Amino acid sequence: MKQMISVALLSTIATLFLSFTSLGQVAGKNELNARIVSDGMILVGDQSDDSQVGPYFGGSIGYGLGYGVTLYVESGFGWTNYDSKDGLRLAQIPVLGGVTYNFGDLLGSTIVQPYVGASAGIANYFLQQDWNTISIGASEQKTTNFAVEGLVGVNFRIPDSPVTIDIRAKYDHVFSDRDRGVGLESHEWNNVGVGGGISYNFSL
Repeated sequence: MKQMISVALLSTIATLFLSFTSLGQVAGKNELNARIVSDGMILVGDQSDDSQVGPYFGGSIGYGLGYGVTLYVESGFGWTNYDSKDGLRLAQIPVLGGVTYNFGDLLGSTIVQPYVGASAGIANYFLQQDWNTISIGASEQKTTNFAVEGLVGVNFRIPDSPVTIDIRAKYDHVFSDRDRGVGLESHEWNNVGVGGGISYNFSL
C-alpha cells in the first residue's frame, strides 16, 4: 500500500512537472504575498519502509522582485505516521527561505503562472508517541539539521482579485549530523508532498 502511495505521489509530481514545466508561490513586482498551504507527504528512500502518508500545514510570506522572481520564507508543522504502531509519528517543523521563478510572463499569461522554486534552512524533527517525544536511553529523539527543498507548481490568479490559488509538489531533504550521535541525528530524511494553497497579494 505504501509503495502504491509513493508511486502515485511521484507520478503526480512528474506529471505536473512535464505538463507545466514548473510550480511555486508567486508575487507580482513590489507585491507582498501571504499564503497558507496544506500538503500530504510521505517519507521516501532510507528509513521510509514503515511510514504512512501524513499531513503538513504551513504558511509563507513572499515579496515580488519583478522579472518573475519572488523571495519567500515558510514554516509549518507536519508529520508522517508509521504502519507498525498506532500513535507513532515523525513530526517536523521546517523554517525555510527561498526563491521561486514564475513562467507566466514567458507564456504571456497573467492568470495561469507555472513556477519552480528552491529553498534552504533548518528542519526540526521529533519522533513522537501519542504526541510525546520519545527518549531512547538518555537521548530524546529530536534533532535540528540543515534542510533543502525543491518545488514545482502552478499558480492561478483570480481575475480582478488579489486572491490566488495554487497547487504544488515538493521534495525535501534533511541532512544528518552523524558526528553528534544516535537516533534521528544519525539519519538523513527525505519526503515528497503534493498539496495546494491560497494566497492574498498586497500591493506596496
